[in-house]
Amino acid sequence: MALAGFVTTVTLTRRGQTGHAADGTPTVATSTVWTKKGHYQQQQGTDNQTDTGPVERQVYRFWLPFVTGTDRPNQTDVLTADGYSYTVVGIEQESLKHHVIVRAERVER
Repeated sequence: MALAGFVTTVTLTRRGQTGHAADGTPTVATSTVWTKKGHYQQQQGTDNQTDTGPVERQVYRFWLPFVTGTDRPNQTDVLTADGYSYTVVGIEQESLKHHVIVRAERVER
């Protein structure tokens, strides 16, 4: 059952260590955790002052179906929607058995 307004296809991917190369360095692969219907919208930009000047981040809020366990978004996971990638900053709010609101920043690749 899809929630009203959840019309965008959103994919959650996660990087994880999968083994070691012959020289002992870890090998890292990106795997798809899930693909579900959701909704997102841009928040106001956030200005952060750095040593080299201000940096604006494009912050988004995602409304996703409620998930548990390893399906829950974690910091540094990547949400993909409408051809763009967004790095998860954290879970902002959740309604058990209904939805979870995730805060994410646009990734330029």
